[in-house]
Amino acid sequence: MTTFVTADAYVELGEISAFITKGATPTTYGFAWESSGVPFLRSECVSERGLDMRQSMFISPTAHQALRRSKVVDGDILMTITGYVGRVIRLTGVGEANINQHIARVRIKDNRFDPGYVYHYLSQPLMREYYESIITGQAYPQISLAQVRTTKIPAIPIEEQQAIAAALDDANHEIDLIHQRLAKAQCVKQGLMQQLLTGRTRLPAKEGAA
Repeated sequence: MTTFVTADAYVELGEISAFITKGATPTTYGFAWESSGVPFLRSECVSERGLDMRQSMFISPTAHQALRRSKVVDGDILMTITGYVGRVIRLTGVGEANINQHIARVRIKDNRFDPGYVYHYLSQPLMREYYESIITGQAYPQISLAQVRTTKIPAIPIEEQQAIAAALDDANHEIDLIHQRLAKAQCVKQGLMQQLLTGRTRLPAKEGAA
């Protein structure tokens, strides 16, 4: 069973981060969606399986600059704050992007805290349960930026944080490899089914079969 890391002291997430903010809808400010440009991340991009760029859109560099308060870069932690609250990813491989109002950006600035450790702490199931327990609104569940900023993070030695982050990164990598192998096996099965069930490939009957 997953449990919180225990520590003698805790700090609020807002104390160790750059200003925790959220984004906006570009069309509200007169900017159109583009066919290419700066990636714009919606809450659907912050999925249970990590970053899903298939759900992203594009805005122009001009819109990106106008909405600079919600710029995100690789290494930032993103959290959904509406709908399915508490989903967390750490942005990698994108470079720079922008976010909508359903996502909070957390950027660790305190060198006493490892960003990878903070990401893993926030992404554990018990933290998801905590955020779900404090949501407001029935038809449209949400948590506030203030509630994100006051989230307590255990203040343990940086060396221990880094060791925890490395171990969990390795575990995530192994899980990703398993998912990739499973996806390949499913593709092979689908191809085999198509061949067998359409009669394009025939299997010899077993001897003695009635």
